[in-house]
Amino acid sequence: MSVTKSKRPEANPAKRDVFASFQAFLASVTFTIVLLSCIAVGSVLGTIVKQGADVEEYLSLYSEDTYRIIRLLGLDDVYHSPWFLALLVLFAINLTACTLKRFLSILKGRGQVGLPDEKALSSMTMSFRVEGGMSYEAIAGILPRGYTRVYREEDGVVCEKGNLARYGALMIHASIMLILAGGFIGLITGYKGFMVLGQGETKNLITVSGGNPKEKSLGFALKCKNFRISFYPGGAPKDYVSTIEVIDGGTTVLEKQIRVNDPLSYKGINIYQASYQKVPSFSFNIDGESVTLREKDTHNKDGLVMMVVRFEPSVHDFGPGVMVAYLDQGEPKTTWFLRNVERLRQKTIQGVTLRLDGIKEDLYTGLEVSRDPGVWIVWAGFALMLLGLFVNFFMHHRRVYVRKIPKGFIVAGVATRNKEAFREEFERLKEKVYGIPS
Repeated sequence: MSVTKSKRPEANPAKRDVFASFQAFLASVTFTIVLLSCIAVGSVLGTIVKQGADVEEYLSLYSEDTYRIIRLLGLDDVYHSPWFLALLVLFAINLTACTLKRFLSILKGRGQVGLPDEKALSSMTMSFRVEGGMSYEAIAGILPRGYTRVYREEDGVVCEKGNLARYGALMIHASIMLILAGGFIGLITGYKGFMVLGQGETKNLITVSGGNPKEKSLGFALKCKNFRISFYPGGAPKDYVSTIEVIDGGTTVLEKQIRVNDPLSYKGINIYQASYQKVPSFSFNIDGESVTLREKDTHNKDGLVMMVVRFEPSVHDFGPGVMVAYLDQGEPKTTWFLRNVERLRQKTIQGVTLRLDGIKEDLYTGLEVSRDPGVWIVWAGFALMLLGLFVNFFMHHRRVYVRKIPKGFIVAGVATRNKEAFREEFERLKEKVYGIPS
């Protein structure tokens, strides 16, 4: 009884062709150019359209319909928008495909090192013949330092130098992938925010920058122990320094003076001295009680409900003034207190006597707080790029062939780049070979 073995059906050639075409497209220069063009357009849009501004600011610059389009396309935060991140992912895939294709080609070439025949070697630009009974080992032995044998048989030997140069482009590709990966990690998991602290004040929340600002907990608190600022004679700020305490778990774990370009770092979070603010505070005497208020602060006592609404350094050239809002039988009303006008420093509202005793400007430090977990990957990418550029521009792959022929040997050489330098090296080799006694 005979058994007929069933043949496994072959894959559909059409499907194989489609898959191969798709792979080729992913690794193609055309796809790279398209992606880079789209990324460039996105970057230009991110430069033209202000990023992370308030809704009111956008509406002051654009019409409501234009603002809707900006929001829909994510142009108010281009670099975090889904389509821009998708472009970066596609570029990373394209670069990975190109790199793998090149790497596999190099590996395949390394496994197929052979010694060309006499005709092929004779046709090379740099070649010469040696007659006599010397060994090819003697010829290979006088090659300059750095050459290694990659082929050695009875018919001859192949030596090469600068093999690392073949990987220079791969290093640059890999470095770009590292930079993209680090930037992507920073975009997804990192953040940048702002915190305003008065002297002696402690906070653990920052306002995260973006189209929709929100508060974020740091997981620890920052306390401003001291803040000082110095000015140039013209009034411009010269230097401002904050003494910041880091409080974690109720304990002070770190203290440092920070200034511009000298940040404090803790748990991968960097705290920079970014700015300063002058915030006015107003001392009121309310029926004999001293009360200090700031803008938007409220006071509610003995039936008097009031809020500091506005401060002006100069009200109609009468000096600084404070607008106070209050409720009069449920109706909101406002009145001005002027510090330099005696009859307008004190008023009676709903039977309560209010007097503006003083106006003081308190200094607040503005801190920029940022976290970028991908920054070290980006730095590693730049380091690898420098190495790749060095390898690519200053190292050159060279190969020397020595083959036995009936009356002696034929020696030939080839270089991928910097051929003039290799020609000089090859001529020196030729002189040395002719000087070897046979």
